[in-house]
Amino acid sequence: MKKVISILLLSVFMMVAVVGCANTQQGESGQTSDGEIKIHVGITEPITGAQASLGQAEYEGFKMAVEMINEQGGVMGKYPITYDFADSQSDPAVGASEAERLITTKNVPVIMGSYSSAIAAAVSEVCERHKVVLWEMSGAADSLLVKGYQWSFRSEANASAWGAESVEFLMGNDDKIQEKLGKSAKDLRIAIVHEDGPYGTAVADGNEATAKKYGMNIVLKEAYSAKAVDLSNIIMKIKAAQPDVLLLTSYVNDGIMFNRQAKELNFTVPILITHSGGHSVQAFVDGVGKDADYMLTVDPVPCNPNPDGFSDEYKAILEEFVKRWTDKFGVPPYHHVEYRQFAQTMLFFKEIVPVAIEKHGAFTAEAVADAIRSVDVPAENSLMGHGAKFSTPEQPWTDPWLGNQHTGQNFKARAFINQYFDGTLVTVWPENLAKREAVLFLPESHPLAAK
Repeated sequence: MKKVISILLLSVFMMVAVVGCANTQQGESGQTSDGEIKIHVGITEPITGAQASLGQAEYEGFKMAVEMINEQGGVMGKYPITYDFADSQSDPAVGASEAERLITTKNVPVIMGSYSSAIAAAVSEVCERHKVVLWEMSGAADSLLVKGYQWSFRSEANASAWGAESVEFLMGNDDKIQEKLGKSAKDLRIAIVHEDGPYGTAVADGNEATAKKYGMNIVLKEAYSAKAVDLSNIIMKIKAAQPDVLLLTSYVNDGIMFNRQAKELNFTVPILITHSGGHSVQAFVDGVGKDADYMLTVDPVPCNPNPDGFSDEYKAILEEFVKRWTDKFGVPPYHHVEYRQFAQTMLFFKEIVPVAIEKHGAFTAEAVADAIRSVDVPAENSLMGHGAKFSTPEQPWTDPWLGNQHTGQNFKARAFINQYFDGTLVTVWPENLAKREAVLFLPESHPLAAK
Protein backbone atom coordinates (compact mmCIF):
# COMPACT_ATOMS: atom_id res chain seq x y z
CA MET A 1 0.00 0.00 0.00
CA LYS A 2 2.83 2.38 0.89
CA LYS A 3 4.43 1.61 -2.48
CA VAL A 4 1.16 2.45 -4.32
CA ILE A 5 0.85 5.76 -2.44
CA SER A 6 4.49 6.59 -3.22
CA ILE A 7 3.90 5.90 -6.90
CA LEU A 8 0.77 8.06 -6.91
CA LEU A 9 2.60 10.93 -5.16
CA LEU A 10 5.46 10.65 -7.61
CA SER A 11 3.00 10.80 -10.51
CA VAL A 12 1.30 13.89 -9.06
CA PHE A 13 4.69 15.56 -8.52
CA MET A 14 5.70 14.88 -12.13
CA MET A 15 2.37 16.29 -13.41
CA VAL A 16 2.88 19.46 -11.38
CA ALA A 17 6.41 19.78 -12.70
CA VAL A 18 5.21 19.41 -16.27
CA VAL A 19 2.46 22.01 -15.77
CA GLY A 20 5.01 24.34 -14.17
CA CYS A 21 7.31 23.98 -17.14
CA ALA A 22 4.41 24.62 -19.51
CA ASN A 23 3.51 27.84 -17.70
CA THR A 24 7.14 28.98 -17.77
CA GLN A 25 7.31 28.15 -21.45
CA GLN A 26 4.15 30.16 -22.13
CA GLY A 27 5.60 33.24 -20.40
CA GLU A 28 8.97 32.95 -22.08
CA SER A 29 8.06 31.83 -25.59
CA GLY A 30 4.70 33.38 -26.38
CA GLN A 31 3.23 29.90 -26.87
CA THR A 32 0.53 28.05 -24.96
CA SER A 33 1.11 24.55 -23.66
CA ASP A 34 -0.22 22.99 -26.86
CA GLY A 35 2.24 24.95 -28.98
CA GLU A 36 -0.24 27.58 -30.18
CA ILE A 37 1.35 31.01 -30.68
CA LYS A 38 0.09 33.67 -28.29
CA ILE A 39 0.37 37.37 -29.20
CA HIS A 40 0.29 39.30 -25.95
CA VAL A 41 1.90 42.72 -25.31
CA GLY A 42 2.03 45.44 -22.71
CA ILE A 43 1.02 49.01 -23.55
CA THR A 44 1.80 52.00 -21.35
CA GLU A 45 0.52 55.53 -21.88
CA PRO A 46 -0.13 58.52 -19.59
CA ILE A 47 -3.92 58.72 -19.31
CA THR A 48 -3.80 60.71 -16.07
CA GLY A 49 -1.57 63.61 -15.10
CA ALA A 50 -0.26 66.49 -17.21
CA GLN A 51 -0.04 64.50 -20.45
CA ALA A 52 -3.38 62.72 -20.09
CA SER A 53 -5.15 64.11 -23.16
CA LEU A 54 -2.24 63.20 -25.42
CA GLY A 55 -1.67 59.78 -23.87
CA GLN A 56 -5.37 58.97 -24.10
CA ALA A 57 -5.42 59.86 -27.81
CA GLU A 58 -2.40 57.60 -28.40
CA TYR A 59 -4.00 54.75 -26.45
CA GLU A 60 -7.19 55.08 -28.50
CA GLY A 61 -5.13 54.87 -31.71
CA PHE A 62 -3.46 51.71 -30.46
CA LYS A 63 -6.77 50.11 -29.46
CA MET A 64 -8.38 50.89 -32.79
CA ALA A 65 -5.52 49.28 -34.70
CA VAL A 66 -5.73 46.13 -32.56
CA GLU A 67 -9.49 46.07 -32.96
CA MET A 68 -9.25 46.24 -36.75
CA ILE A 69 -6.58 43.52 -36.91
CA ASN A 70 -8.49 41.20 -34.57
CA GLU A 71 -11.64 41.59 -36.65
CA GLN A 72 -9.65 39.98 -39.46
CA GLY A 73 -8.66 37.06 -37.25
CA GLY A 74 -5.57 38.64 -35.71
CA VAL A 75 -1.96 38.68 -36.91
CA MET A 76 -1.69 36.84 -40.25
CA GLY A 77 -5.44 36.23 -39.97
CA LYS A 78 -5.09 33.60 -37.23
CA TYR A 79 -3.33 34.96 -34.12
CA PRO A 80 -5.57 37.32 -32.08
CA ILE A 81 -3.83 40.11 -30.18
CA THR A 82 -4.31 40.56 -26.45
CA TYR A 83 -2.70 43.19 -24.23
CA ASP A 84 -2.37 44.54 -20.71
CA PHE A 85 -2.48 48.30 -20.19
CA ALA A 86 -0.64 50.43 -17.62
CA ASP A 87 -1.13 54.14 -16.89
CA SER A 88 2.23 55.87 -16.45
CA GLN A 89 0.39 58.85 -14.89
CA SER A 90 2.68 61.24 -16.85
CA ASP A 91 5.51 60.27 -14.46
CA PRO A 92 8.73 58.51 -15.60
CA ALA A 93 9.11 56.73 -12.25
CA VAL A 94 5.57 55.37 -12.44
CA GLY A 95 6.12 54.42 -16.08
CA ALA A 96 9.19 52.40 -15.10
CA SER A 97 7.45 50.63 -12.20
CA GLU A 98 4.42 49.83 -14.35
CA ALA A 99 6.63 48.43 -17.10
CA GLU A 100 8.33 46.27 -14.47
CA ARG A 101 4.91 45.04 -13.32
CA LEU A 102 3.81 44.17 -16.85
CA ILE A 103 7.01 42.24 -17.45
CA THR A 104 7.20 40.36 -14.14
CA THR A 105 3.50 39.63 -13.51
CA LYS A 106 2.01 39.58 -17.02
CA ASN A 107 5.02 38.01 -18.78
CA VAL A 108 4.84 40.37 -21.75
CA PRO A 109 7.73 40.02 -24.22
CA VAL A 110 7.03 43.48 -25.72
CA ILE A 111 6.20 46.88 -24.20
CA MET A 112 4.61 49.49 -26.48
CA GLY A 113 4.19 53.20 -25.71
CA SER A 114 5.14 55.62 -24.11
CA TYR A 115 4.28 59.21 -25.22
CA SER A 116 6.95 61.32 -23.50
CA SER A 117 10.69 60.98 -24.06
CA ALA A 118 11.35 61.06 -20.30
CA ILE A 119 8.96 58.15 -19.71
CA ALA A 120 10.40 56.27 -22.68
CA ALA A 121 13.91 56.61 -21.24
CA ALA A 122 12.81 55.18 -17.89
CA VAL A 123 10.92 52.30 -19.52
CA SER A 124 13.84 51.49 -21.84
CA GLU A 125 16.10 50.85 -18.85
CA VAL A 126 13.60 48.37 -17.42
CA CYS A 127 13.22 46.60 -20.77
CA GLU A 128 16.99 46.38 -21.20
CA ARG A 129 17.40 44.82 -17.76
CA HIS A 130 14.72 42.21 -18.43
CA LYS A 131 15.62 41.62 -22.09
CA VAL A 132 12.14 42.65 -23.23
CA VAL A 133 11.48 44.59 -26.45
CA LEU A 134 10.47 48.24 -26.16
CA TRP A 135 8.60 49.24 -29.33
CA GLU A 136 8.73 52.98 -28.69
CA MET A 137 6.12 54.85 -30.70
CA SER A 138 6.41 58.41 -29.44
CA GLY A 139 9.45 59.19 -27.28
CA ALA A 140 11.43 61.12 -29.88
CA ALA A 141 14.40 62.54 -27.96
CA ASP A 142 17.74 61.66 -29.54
CA SER A 143 19.11 60.57 -26.16
CA LEU A 144 16.82 57.52 -26.05
CA LEU A 145 18.86 55.33 -28.39
CA VAL A 146 22.43 56.50 -27.92
CA LYS A 147 23.28 54.14 -25.02
CA GLY A 148 23.71 51.08 -27.23
CA TYR A 149 20.71 49.27 -25.72
CA GLN A 150 19.80 46.08 -27.58
CA TRP A 151 16.10 45.86 -26.73
CA SER A 152 14.77 49.36 -27.51
CA PHE A 153 13.53 50.30 -30.99
CA ARG A 154 11.96 53.43 -32.50
CA SER A 155 10.30 53.47 -35.91
CA GLU A 156 9.68 57.23 -36.20
CA ALA A 157 12.30 59.91 -36.78
CA ASN A 158 14.34 61.17 -33.84
CA ALA A 159 13.62 64.69 -32.64
CA SER A 160 16.68 66.38 -34.13
CA ALA A 161 15.45 65.17 -37.53
CA TRP A 162 12.27 67.18 -36.93
CA GLY A 163 14.40 70.27 -36.33
CA ALA A 164 16.43 69.57 -39.46
CA GLU A 165 13.26 69.12 -41.54
CA SER A 166 11.92 72.61 -40.84
CA VAL A 167 15.18 74.17 -42.02
CA GLU A 168 15.30 71.94 -45.11
CA PHE A 169 11.74 73.03 -45.83
CA LEU A 170 12.84 76.66 -45.76
CA MET A 171 15.72 75.94 -48.13
CA GLY A 172 13.32 74.13 -50.46
CA ASN A 173 11.22 77.29 -50.69
CA ASP A 174 14.03 79.65 -51.67
CA ASP A 175 12.13 81.07 -54.69
CA LYS A 176 9.12 82.07 -52.58
CA ILE A 177 11.35 83.62 -49.93
CA GLN A 178 13.28 85.68 -52.46
CA GLU A 179 10.05 86.88 -54.06
CA LYS A 180 8.46 87.88 -50.74
CA LEU A 181 11.40 89.08 -48.63
CA GLY A 182 13.98 89.98 -51.25
CA LYS A 183 16.60 87.68 -49.77
CA SER A 184 17.59 84.05 -50.19
CA ALA A 185 16.63 81.36 -47.70
CA LYS A 186 20.20 81.09 -46.40
CA ASP A 187 20.11 84.79 -45.49
CA LEU A 188 17.03 84.49 -43.28
CA ARG A 189 17.19 85.68 -39.68
CA ILE A 190 16.28 82.63 -37.58
CA ALA A 191 14.96 82.56 -34.00
CA ILE A 192 14.90 79.16 -32.27
CA VAL A 193 12.72 78.91 -29.15
CA HIS A 194 11.95 75.66 -27.36
CA GLU A 195 10.83 73.98 -24.18
CA ASP A 196 13.89 72.83 -22.25
CA GLY A 197 13.16 69.10 -21.91
CA PRO A 198 15.02 66.37 -23.84
CA TYR A 199 12.49 66.54 -26.69
CA GLY A 200 12.50 70.32 -27.19
CA THR A 201 16.27 70.49 -26.80
CA ALA A 202 16.86 67.82 -29.44
CA VAL A 203 14.53 69.55 -31.91
CA ALA A 204 16.26 72.90 -31.32
CA ASP A 205 19.68 71.31 -31.74
CA GLY A 206 18.51 69.93 -35.09
CA ASN A 207 17.28 73.42 -36.04
CA GLU A 208 20.60 74.98 -35.11
CA ALA A 209 22.89 72.38 -36.70
CA THR A 210 21.04 72.47 -40.03
CA ALA A 211 20.77 76.26 -40.08
CA LYS A 212 24.51 76.52 -39.45
CA LYS A 213 25.16 74.02 -42.25
CA TYR A 214 23.55 76.47 -44.67
CA GLY A 215 25.19 79.52 -43.11
CA MET A 216 21.92 80.99 -41.86
CA ASN A 217 21.88 83.84 -39.38
CA ILE A 218 20.66 82.54 -36.01
CA VAL A 219 19.65 85.68 -34.13
CA LEU A 220 18.26 83.92 -31.05
CA LYS A 221 18.26 80.49 -29.45
CA GLU A 222 16.30 80.44 -26.20
CA ALA A 223 14.95 77.69 -23.94
CA TYR A 224 12.13 77.89 -21.38
CA SER A 225 10.35 75.51 -19.00
CA ALA A 226 7.13 73.98 -20.33
CA LYS A 227 5.76 74.51 -16.82
CA ALA A 228 6.30 78.29 -17.02
CA VAL A 229 3.29 80.46 -16.20
CA ASP A 230 4.54 83.50 -18.11
CA LEU A 231 6.38 83.63 -21.45
CA SER A 232 6.31 87.39 -21.94
CA ASN A 233 10.06 87.75 -21.30
CA ILE A 234 10.82 85.18 -24.02
CA ILE A 235 8.45 86.88 -26.44
CA MET A 236 10.04 90.28 -25.85
CA LYS A 237 13.46 88.74 -26.60
CA ILE A 238 12.12 87.38 -29.88
CA LYS A 239 10.65 90.78 -30.78
CA ALA A 240 13.99 92.45 -30.13
CA ALA A 241 15.79 89.93 -32.36
CA GLN A 242 13.48 90.76 -35.32
CA PRO A 243 13.57 87.32 -36.96
CA ASP A 244 12.23 86.44 -40.40
CA VAL A 245 11.43 82.96 -39.09
CA LEU A 246 10.44 81.65 -35.68
CA LEU A 247 11.12 77.93 -35.13
CA LEU A 248 9.04 77.08 -32.06
CA THR A 249 8.83 73.84 -30.05
CA SER A 250 6.21 73.69 -27.30
CA TYR A 251 3.74 71.42 -25.55
CA VAL A 252 0.00 72.14 -25.35
CA ASN A 253 -0.42 74.51 -22.42
CA ASP A 254 2.72 76.55 -23.11
CA GLY A 255 1.87 76.59 -26.84
CA ILE A 256 -1.54 78.07 -26.11
CA MET A 257 -0.04 80.56 -23.64
CA PHE A 258 2.63 81.62 -26.15
CA ASN A 259 -0.04 82.32 -28.76
CA ARG A 260 -2.13 84.40 -26.33
CA GLN A 261 0.78 86.43 -24.96
CA ALA A 262 2.32 86.95 -28.40
CA LYS A 263 -0.91 88.63 -29.50
CA GLU A 264 -1.05 90.71 -26.32
CA LEU A 265 2.53 91.91 -26.91
CA ASN A 266 1.96 92.55 -30.63
CA PHE A 267 4.61 90.08 -31.73
CA THR A 268 4.57 89.36 -35.46
CA VAL A 269 6.77 87.33 -37.79
CA PRO A 270 6.71 86.49 -41.52
CA ILE A 271 7.19 82.72 -41.11
CA LEU A 272 6.22 80.60 -38.10
CA ILE A 273 7.05 76.89 -38.00
CA THR A 274 6.15 74.81 -34.97
CA HIS A 275 7.36 71.32 -34.15
CA SER A 276 4.65 68.81 -33.30
CA GLY A 277 4.43 68.47 -29.49
CA GLY A 278 1.65 70.76 -28.38
CA HIS A 279 0.74 72.32 -31.72
CA SER A 280 -0.24 69.20 -33.60
CA VAL A 281 -3.08 68.14 -31.30
CA GLN A 282 -6.79 68.88 -31.10
CA ALA A 283 -6.37 70.43 -27.64
CA PHE A 284 -4.23 73.21 -29.17
CA VAL A 285 -6.88 73.96 -31.80
CA ASP A 286 -9.53 74.02 -29.09
CA GLY A 287 -7.36 76.44 -27.11
CA VAL A 288 -6.51 78.96 -29.84
CA GLY A 289 -9.41 78.59 -32.27
CA LYS A 290 -8.90 80.26 -35.67
CA ASP A 291 -5.35 81.27 -34.72
CA ALA A 292 -4.29 77.71 -35.55
CA ASP A 293 -5.01 78.30 -39.23
CA TYR A 294 -1.91 78.54 -41.45
CA MET A 295 0.41 77.39 -38.66
CA LEU A 296 2.97 74.94 -40.00
CA THR A 297 3.87 71.94 -37.86
CA VAL A 298 6.73 69.48 -38.24
CA ASP A 299 5.54 66.00 -37.32
CA PRO A 300 6.85 62.43 -37.34
CA VAL A 301 3.88 61.44 -39.51
CA PRO A 302 2.07 62.97 -42.48
CA CYS A 303 -1.18 64.12 -40.86
CA ASN A 304 -4.18 63.78 -43.19
CA PRO A 305 -1.95 62.70 -46.10
CA ASN A 306 -2.65 62.08 -49.76
CA PRO A 307 -3.51 58.35 -49.69
CA ASP A 308 -2.01 57.79 -53.15
CA GLY A 309 1.36 57.47 -51.42
CA PHE A 310 0.32 54.11 -49.94
CA SER A 311 -0.37 50.63 -51.30
CA ASP A 312 -3.99 49.67 -51.98
CA GLU A 313 -4.08 47.65 -48.75
CA TYR A 314 -2.90 50.55 -46.62
CA LYS A 315 -5.13 53.04 -48.45
CA ALA A 316 -8.09 50.93 -47.36
CA ILE A 317 -6.78 50.70 -43.79
CA LEU A 318 -6.32 54.49 -43.63
CA GLU A 319 -9.82 55.11 -44.99
CA GLU A 320 -11.35 52.73 -42.45
CA PHE A 321 -9.38 54.31 -39.59
CA VAL A 322 -10.54 57.81 -40.48
CA LYS A 323 -14.16 56.62 -40.68
CA ARG A 324 -14.09 54.75 -37.38
CA TRP A 325 -12.32 57.51 -35.49
CA THR A 326 -14.63 60.21 -36.82
CA ASP A 327 -17.72 58.14 -36.02
CA LYS A 328 -16.48 57.49 -32.48
CA PHE A 329 -15.09 60.90 -31.52
CA GLY A 330 -16.83 63.35 -33.87
CA VAL A 331 -13.55 64.69 -35.29
CA PRO A 332 -11.16 63.06 -37.80
CA PRO A 333 -7.79 61.66 -36.62
CA TYR A 334 -5.74 64.39 -38.25
CA HIS A 335 -3.16 64.99 -35.51
CA HIS A 336 0.10 63.27 -34.80
CA VAL A 337 -0.77 61.60 -31.49
CA GLU A 338 -3.62 59.37 -32.61
CA TYR A 339 -2.36 58.87 -36.16
CA ARG A 340 1.21 57.87 -35.35
CA GLN A 341 0.14 55.40 -32.66
CA PHE A 342 -2.32 53.76 -35.03
CA ALA A 343 0.25 53.71 -37.84
CA GLN A 344 3.04 52.22 -35.72
CA THR A 345 0.77 49.61 -34.15
CA MET A 346 -0.23 48.53 -37.66
CA LEU A 347 3.42 48.47 -38.71
CA PHE A 348 4.35 46.30 -35.76
CA PHE A 349 1.59 43.70 -36.07
CA LYS A 350 1.36 43.58 -39.87
CA GLU A 351 5.01 43.92 -40.92
CA ILE A 352 7.16 42.92 -37.91
CA VAL A 353 5.34 40.17 -35.99
CA PRO A 354 4.65 37.99 -39.07
CA VAL A 355 8.41 37.92 -39.74
CA ALA A 356 9.06 36.82 -36.14
CA ILE A 357 6.51 34.02 -36.43
CA GLU A 358 7.70 32.84 -39.85
CA LYS A 359 11.37 32.83 -38.82
CA HIS A 360 11.08 31.54 -35.26
CA GLY A 361 7.63 29.98 -34.87
CA ALA A 362 6.98 31.94 -31.68
CA PHE A 363 6.22 35.39 -30.33
CA THR A 364 9.15 36.01 -27.98
CA ALA A 365 11.30 39.02 -27.20
CA GLU A 366 14.20 37.37 -29.02
CA ALA A 367 12.10 36.55 -32.09
CA VAL A 368 10.60 40.05 -32.26
CA ALA A 369 13.96 41.78 -31.81
CA ASP A 370 15.47 39.66 -34.58
CA ALA A 371 12.51 40.44 -36.85
CA ILE A 372 12.82 44.18 -36.24
CA ARG A 373 16.50 44.09 -37.12
CA SER A 374 15.89 42.09 -40.30
CA VAL A 375 12.91 43.86 -41.92
CA ASP A 376 13.12 46.35 -44.76
CA VAL A 377 9.59 47.71 -45.11
CA PRO A 378 8.84 49.85 -48.20
CA ALA A 379 7.27 53.25 -47.59
CA GLU A 380 3.99 52.32 -49.30
CA ASN A 381 3.47 49.57 -46.69
CA SER A 382 3.61 51.89 -43.71
CA LEU A 383 1.13 54.62 -42.81
CA MET A 384 4.10 56.42 -41.23
CA GLY A 385 4.87 57.69 -44.74
CA HIS A 386 8.38 56.27 -44.81
CA GLY A 387 10.07 52.88 -44.94
CA ALA A 388 11.47 50.93 -42.00
CA LYS A 389 14.99 49.54 -41.58
CA PHE A 390 16.64 49.53 -38.17
CA SER A 391 20.18 50.07 -36.97
CA THR A 392 21.77 47.33 -34.87
CA PRO A 393 24.34 47.12 -32.07
CA GLU A 394 26.84 45.96 -34.68
CA GLN A 395 25.90 48.70 -37.14
CA PRO A 396 24.56 51.77 -35.30
CA TRP A 397 23.24 54.67 -37.35
CA THR A 398 25.03 58.01 -37.18
CA ASP A 399 22.62 60.89 -37.67
CA PRO A 400 23.81 63.56 -40.13
CA TRP A 401 22.69 66.51 -37.97
CA LEU A 402 24.38 66.05 -34.60
CA GLY A 403 26.64 63.08 -35.34
CA ASN A 404 25.23 60.83 -32.61
CA GLN A 405 25.16 57.05 -33.00
CA HIS A 406 21.77 55.38 -32.51
CA THR A 407 21.07 51.69 -31.92
CA GLY A 408 17.56 50.47 -32.73
CA GLN A 409 16.63 53.55 -34.78
CA ASN A 410 14.69 53.31 -38.02
CA PHE A 411 17.13 55.17 -40.24
CA LYS A 412 14.64 55.37 -43.12
CA ALA A 413 12.37 57.53 -40.96
CA ARG A 414 11.85 61.20 -41.74
CA ALA A 415 9.71 64.11 -40.57
CA PHE A 416 6.86 65.80 -42.43
CA ILE A 417 5.41 69.30 -42.76
CA ASN A 418 1.70 69.71 -42.03
CA GLN A 419 -0.42 72.87 -42.00
CA TYR A 420 -3.76 73.96 -40.60
CA PHE A 421 -6.55 75.03 -42.93
CA ASP A 422 -9.94 75.80 -41.34
CA GLY A 423 -8.88 73.98 -38.20
CA THR A 424 -7.87 70.83 -40.09
CA LEU A 425 -4.26 69.66 -40.27
CA VAL A 426 -3.16 68.65 -43.78
CA THR A 427 0.13 67.30 -45.16
CA VAL A 428 1.92 69.86 -47.35
CA TRP A 429 5.45 68.37 -47.58
CA PRO A 430 6.86 66.20 -49.17
CA GLU A 431 5.00 66.35 -52.46
CA ASN A 432 4.17 62.65 -52.78
CA LEU A 433 2.03 62.77 -49.62
CA ALA A 434 0.88 66.40 -49.81
CA LYS A 435 -2.83 67.16 -50.09
CA ARG A 436 -2.37 70.92 -50.46
CA GLU A 437 0.39 73.34 -51.35
CA ALA A 438 2.03 74.93 -48.34
CA VAL A 439 1.33 78.55 -47.47
CA LEU A 440 4.79 79.58 -46.33
CA PHE A 441 4.05 83.07 -45.03
CA LEU A 442 1.38 83.80 -42.45
CA PRO A 443 -1.39 85.69 -44.32
CA GLU A 444 -2.17 89.25 -43.24
CA SER A 445 -5.40 88.09 -41.63
CA HIS A 446 -3.44 86.09 -39.04
CA PRO A 447 -2.83 87.95 -35.75
CA LEU A 448 0.87 86.96 -35.68
CA ALA A 449 1.56 87.86 -39.34
CA ALA A 450 4.11 90.55 -40.11
CA LYS A 451 2.17 93.40 -41.68
